[in-house]
Amino acid sequence: MTYITDKLILIFLSIFLLYSTCSMDKLVIYLLVGVIFACLNGYFENRILLIVTGVMYVVMLLFVPELILIAPIVCYDLFAQRLYIIEIIIGVILLNTIDDIGIMGTIFLLVVTLLAHVLFYKSNRNEVLSEQIKHIRDDSEERNILLADKNKHLIERQDQDIYVATLKERNRIARDIHDNVGHMITRSILQMGALMTVNKQEPLHSQLESVKNNLDVAMNNIRESVHDLHDESIDLRQAIGDLVDEIKDSFECSVDYDIGDNIDRKYKYAIIGIVREAVSNIIKHSNNDKVDIIVREHPGMYQLVIHDYKSKGAYYDNRANDKNTTIDATQNIGRADGIGIHNMQDRVRTLKGNMSIDERNGYKIFVTFPK
Repeated sequence: MTYITDKLILIFLSIFLLYSTCSMDKLVIYLLVGVIFACLNGYFENRILLIVTGVMYVVMLLFVPELILIAPIVCYDLFAQRLYIIEIIIGVILLNTIDDIGIMGTIFLLVVTLLAHVLFYKSNRNEVLSEQIKHIRDDSEERNILLADKNKHLIERQDQDIYVATLKERNRIARDIHDNVGHMITRSILQMGALMTVNKQEPLHSQLESVKNNLDVAMNNIRESVHDLHDESIDLRQAIGDLVDEIKDSFECSVDYDIGDNIDRKYKYAIIGIVREAVSNIIKHSNNDKVDIIVREHPGMYQLVIHDYKSKGAYYDNRANDKNTTIDATQNIGRADGIGIHNMQDRVRTLKGNMSIDERNGYKIFVTFPK
């Protein structure tokens, strides 16, 4: 936009020169020639085209010297493409037209031509700075996005660390209660039972029995609380990671884990149990080097997929000998020595889930649990 503004300024100054030197008819013709040159060179911005138009302008000056009055318009584009030779030729022609336009007109024309060079330099400098500012802004936005992404991952990592630390602390508390308070109460219950056996007289026997009943209730409450703490302290991601560690030295194992932390413990136990059985079978029977484990949470269900590529096959189920079949593992399999798949089947059936085994590309166990 600044280049257009510059040319408009030069056109208005050229009009002033033409008005003070030429008749109105020639003013319109010469001005039209200058506008055509300015529009062509400004629209195409082609160096070869500019050379052609510059040579044409020099030739026209030889026949119509008064066209020198539009030289600032032409020199603006010539300076943009650094065609200094053509500008020097125009300057020589200008010196030869002093008698036609006068000394003052020549000086004014030189000043306007110099102004054309200054305007282009200023506009070009502004455009370069504007591009640099855009690049700086884009780089800054990109860095901000990267920093925001890193900060998000850092926060997620910190939250995960806090969550793991919380689970470990719960597990420690549950273990301390079980080992210390639980044993003391158990010992007190045994001692109270012995006292009740020795002391049969009333009302002491009834009082001892009441104390023993209270200790039994307290022991049951502690046992339930310890179990709840221990169940909540199970980190499903860490448990699956520990199972994967058993095979990562011999297999290329990838884990896609996408489940929230608030999953119920019954699903945790089922998923861990199925993965443990599958890992055990992979270690014993698989002849491949790649295993995929996918654990995902969907709006209405939990999904578990264990894919053992290039497996020998038929080591889970005797009916799955056809490599192009898919069996429903939630039905009774009927193989005496298939204890691993039976255990998986029992876990899935208990939670009213679905389980299938596909042997079309290795050995794939597909399990879904409804929420």
